[in-house]
Amino acid sequence: MKYQIAFYINRKILKSRTRVFIFSIFLTLAISISTIFIVTKCIYDQALSLSTLYIHHELNFFEKLIDLYYPGEWEIRDGKLYKDGIQINHNYQIIDLFEKLSGDTATIFQNDTRVTTTIRDSSGKRIIGTRVSKPVAKRVLVEGKDYYGIADILGKKYITAYRPIKDKNGNIIGILYTGVPLSYFDDIKRKLYFIIGVPYLLLVIIFIITIFFILQWAKTQSLSITDPLTEIYNRRYFIERLKTEMERAKRYNIPLSLIIIDLDDFKKINDTYGHMVGDKVLKAVAQTLKNRLRKTDILARWGGEEFIILLPNTPPEKAVFLAGDLRKKIEEMKIPGVKKITASFGITGYCIGDDINSLIKRADDAMYEVKKIGKNQIYLKKCGK
Repeated sequence: MKYQIAFYINRKILKSRTRVFIFSIFLTLAISISTIFIVTKCIYDQALSLSTLYIHHELNFFEKLIDLYYPGEWEIRDGKLYKDGIQINHNYQIIDLFEKLSGDTATIFQNDTRVTTTIRDSSGKRIIGTRVSKPVAKRVLVEGKDYYGIADILGKKYITAYRPIKDKNGNIIGILYTGVPLSYFDDIKRKLYFIIGVPYLLLVIIFIITIFFILQWAKTQSLSITDPLTEIYNRRYFIERLKTEMERAKRYNIPLSLIIIDLDDFKKINDTYGHMVGDKVLKAVAQTLKNRLRKTDILARWGGEEFIILLPNTPPEKAVFLAGDLRKKIEEMKIPGVKKITASFGITGYCIGDDINSLIKRADDAMYEVKKIGKNQIYLKKCGK
């Protein structure tokens, strides 16, 4: 069975479809890598969606923290923003505490202008006096609604949350802000690529390596059972299959036939046309025989110009009919520069008490009987003769 599998892989994949197979391997690898990126991106996008819930929670925490420290009302007095009578402009106590507790950035706007913040420039100076973006201002200051999303703050991307600040009369007088740098999620993205991508990619690589070794094994096994010239089975493999089929014929009492074929006057072909032409004839004969046989039949090169056919579950009488057809097909072959090719066929069937040697000898004797009576004929040697 292992030889049959190896022979099939070698013949169907390695030889006739090599380019397609190699392309399939690279396509598999490309699809796998693309899948890694797509899956990771989907998970990353989901993480960003969940971050909106997170930032909403953080905004609530920021608002409650301010109310805890400054429980009074928000108001604007003398052009400044106050909470519970405490001036918020340039007051960093509460926002620094929030940043320390949550790790998030925080800003308080008076109307649309930043008056206190934890965000600093490259020199470490707090960014005061800059304005909120127009989309945020419209959403929060005009419509009076919370804003969540990704915003560009001083050239950096943040996942942000904004909430209107209202005085005791319900007038919007400022904005509370908190945000997480989007770069924070780059680390998550890299970790996702590593956690998801590396094991998946390793599996793909292992799969490809496994396929490679299977193909190498198949090639080695196939070479060990194949005649290199005619690319049909060799003598070694034929003997193994003959043992198996003889045991089956004996056990289940089913017929089995053997045909030995010898090309007539093949030495003359080599002497007249050269060995390259002789090799061409052998290949052509092998292909002609193979095209006529069933998948269950075993064709092998027996040696030199001899071929042998094992016919499982076939009585000798049917083998004679097949041999007659094969003889005609060989005789009808057209090979440029070569005259008519003929062959002698010796046939026998499995007999009770046969071993491999006796069965093969009887078929071989039948073939030599043909040689004696004039070649290009068929001879059946029955049991006991």
